[in-house]
Amino acid sequence: MSDTPAPPKGRPAPTLILCRHCVQYVFAGTEVCPHCGHDAKEIGPRYRDGDYEAIEAMLRIEEALRRRHG
Repeated sequence: MSDTPAPPKGRPAPTLILCRHCVQYVFAGTEVCPHCGHDAKEIGPRYRDGDYEAIEAMLRIEEALRRRHG
């Protein structure tokens, strides 16, 4: 038996996503954005005009391809 202490147990980092209204990071699952006070899932003009919808779609496609091809 070793006298070396066991490494501390940690937790995974929280997942952050963009508020689709003000484009600020919020915790995944946030309903009301603490930055702008809007529904974090509702697409606002800043998100739409910044082409974030297109980027999000590309990321979903890339993830689906990764899962399909292992």
